[in-house]
Amino acid sequence: MNPPFLNEDALRGASVDEIHSALFEQLVTGHAQMALMFLGEIPHPETGRAGPPSVENAKIFIDQLEMLESRTRGNLNAAESRVLSQALQVTRGALASVMDAVLDGEIPSAPSAGEPRQEG
Repeated sequence: MNPPFLNEDALRGASVDEIHSALFEQLVTGHAQMALMFLGEIPHPETGRAGPPSVENAKIFIDQLEMLESRTRGNLNAAESRVLSQALQVTRGALASVMDAVLDGEIPSAPSAGEPRQEG
């Protein structure tokens, strides 16, 4: 699943604010999808398969969404705020579920950066 491309025809004649809003929503959606891909919740676009979760990589994208929430507080329109809030709710919930499953030994986690993969 890739972030939607901006429909340039639909944005023709749009104001700068409308274009920036569309770009913001695309950025947030892309970060949420990357986090979910690294959590093994959605398939990788090249392989079509979900891989083992990489909590460390997913957390990078979730942290960036949290930073956007903090740094844009009070400056978003209702649609932008809703997209960001929903993205954080979904990714945080997925992260919690994966962390629980990893800690319970139900699913393996991908190695962190610099760790060798265990061959089995």
